Amino acid sequence: MIQGLPRRHLRPIILALLILVSAAGMVRAQGTSSVIYSTDFSSDPDWVTNNPYTNHWDETRGVFHYLLRDSTNTFVYKKVPYNGESFRLEYDLFPVRTDFQASFRLGLGNRNMQINQGTTIFSEFENGPYGKIMWLRIIDQANQRREVSSYGQSYGGPSVRFSEGIPYHVVLDYSRELRSASITVSFIPNGSTFWGYSLASITNLGVMDRIYLSTIGDFENPSAVAEGDIDNVVMSSISSPVETTSPTTSSPVTATGGPTQLTGTPPTGSLPLTPTTQKSTPILLVTAFVALAIGMVFALARRR
Repeated sequence: MIQGLPRRHLRPIILALLILVSAAGMVRAQGTSSVIYSTDFSSDPDWVTNNPYTNHWDETRGVFHYLLRDSTNTFVYKKVPYNGESFRLEYDLFPVRTDFQASFRLGLGNRNMQINQGTTIFSEFENGPYGKIMWLRIIDQANQRREVSSYGQSYGGPSVRFSEGIPYHVVLDYSRELRSASITVSFIPNGSTFWGYSLASITNLGVMDRIYLSTIGDFENPSAVAEGDIDNVVMSSISSPVETTSPTTSSPVTATGGPTQLTGTPPTGSLPLTPTTQKSTPILLVTAFVALAIGMVFALARRR
């Protein structure tokens, strides 16, 4: 028995302390994130482009309009304060036209903004021989490529194809500690997952200092055009959790599970759409645990 404290009060105090320790552990396990860049295009984002006539901020609608044509070496970029840490890059996409052999690409890269040279991690919406499919592409500083698409033979599941006129939310995640990168594409109106996949053994990445769109290095079809709007671009730096096991390096590709395809008619809409605010469940649990522990301590103090 602690001096001056009845035995019946000892167990609740120990329980309260355990709750606080558990809450601290959850915060550590989840890691922390901080936004290093964001824009909802409600004001001029000051993105740099060599083709402002076709790629520009639409002040009236509050979006960024893109029109990318092969063989034009078009680029659009915004420099960000990124230093090689784990990150999340997300944006809303509303494709209205994707000709055969045309592609829309958005990701993180270096000053060259080459689609075929590193270092870069980018998402791609392509209309090619396998239809309108989505890609996750990573090219390291030695120009070694890691990539996967939503075509069935690429990732081992049913082929998943995007459509024009439907707004999507795209998330790119990179973990330096786990040496992995992933893509998740979801429908904006109802938030359901459309397709997602993860690649492991991502190493040897060099400097990346900008969010960019590009056709540099794409000479497939000079008349092919990809056109649409983007909105709500957010990039976050992530302080990853402390690892208890070594990252897997033997398996070249790790699936996140089969894609969840929407049944029936996909939701329609246009940008801008009001993004749905999602609360972090772990943070809410931590808050509840801490409040419970503090309440127990105060209750015991009052009883004494």
